[in-house]
Amino acid sequence: MIDGPTFNDHGRGRQYLVYWATLILRVWFATCRITIVGRDVHERFILGDEKLVGGTWHRGALFLVWFYRRVRPMIMFSRSRDGELIAGYAANLGVRAVRGSSSRGGVSALRTMIRFLRQPGPRKAATVLDGPRGPRYEARPGMLQLARNAGVPFIPLVMSASPAVTLRRTWDRTLIPLPFSRVVVIYGRPLTIGTDLRGPRLEAKCREVGALLNRLRREADRLTGYRPPDRSDRDVSG
Repeated sequence: MIDGPTFNDHGRGRQYLVYWATLILRVWFATCRITIVGRDVHERFILGDEKLVGGTWHRGALFLVWFYRRVRPMIMFSRSRDGELIAGYAANLGVRAVRGSSSRGGVSALRTMIRFLRQPGPRKAATVLDGPRGPRYEARPGMLQLARNAGVPFIPLVMSASPAVTLRRTWDRTLIPLPFSRVVVIYGRPLTIGTDLRGPRLEAKCREVGALLNRLRREADRLTGYRPPDRSDRDVSG
């Protein structure tokens, strides 16, 4: 249940937008037919008591925030205006939102997430690897650093859907499943990020993870029948 909005003069329009968007998307996404590929990973790390750091591509953020809402993960959102909207949407769904990105506030946000992961219980943390402004499908190392410093596994994951709306004017080509569409959430195998993975070795691992996420993305697209609008995105190998 989402509590009704409380408003002051500042940001009233944005608060209304986030409130009603949350209500609509909550009902909208609940109609989707979801297939999980890598169910053993999902059951052990998402539904189970294991801690994890998850990483995905920006295009699926709206759906994935809804999909993981029940495990109440801590997710990093940028300090941009767009980040404010999706952070508000996430908070309405019960997600723990922390603000920061590679360009602003990222170090403070990572420290908050490390403290969160070190607390007792099945803690989950995540963010997109190609945010806050791209280039899309190119990974940044923040979540790998988080997994390394917190001593927890890193889980690569991607979603796809068909039929779906693609917001072609957005840098990430935001993907929104239509009601009753088929959605695939696909996991890679858990990765251990060693404490010695720094500098050039961390950069190499980041490229490796980006390539893995792109392979997962193409497989998820194949399974749903989704066709990216940009031909170059169909050919990206990471």
